Amino acid sequence: MNRTFLFLATLLTGLVLAVAGFALAAPIGPTLGPETSNPRMPFAPGLFVIGITMMFFSAVVYELVPDRKNRR
Repeated sequence: MNRTFLFLATLLTGLVLAVAGFALAAPIGPTLGPETSNPRMPFAPGLFVIGITMMFFSAVVYELVPDRKNRR
C-alpha cells in the first residue's frame, strides 16, 4: 500500500472520531444544571481523545511505512 494512502486514512479516521466525540460530548442549548451539562454519551470524551491520538499517530505511520519508490 502507498504510505500517503495509509497516512490519509489514519488522519481522516482520527478526524472523524475527534469531531464525533466532540459533537457527542458538547451539550446542546443552555445548561441549566449538571444533568444537562453532562455528555450525551458517557464515552464521548474518550472518543475525542482517541481521535486526537490517531491524528498524531498518522505522522508516525507516514514516517515508518516505506515508500513504494524506495523499495528495491
